[in-house]
Amino acid sequence: MNERLQQFIRCHKGTINRLLHIVGFSLIGLGIWQKSLLLVIGGGITQELGHFYQYARTRNYKDNPLFCLKPQVSFAYPFFILIIVYVNLPI
Repeated sequence: MNERLQQFIRCHKGTINRLLHIVGFSLIGLGIWQKSLLLVIGGGITQELGHFYQYARTRNYKDNPLFCLKPQVSFAYPFFILIIVYVNLPI
């Protein structure tokens, strides 16, 4: 688990990658507040674009979005799924 956490942290290097993640988190937060699935999905896609940009810029295997998939499945995706379920609840 510690190795995946270190890998998760490594996957979030680079200024543009971090900026895209901040924009993505902002969109997800707005999507939660507005209960908008479109904003939540858009925020998730924006964050993934950060990984693709970082890999396209460095061509380093450790920046590859597929390399980052395992730690994201462990840490990020469970929360993302819960957010999608919450946004879809009829309230």
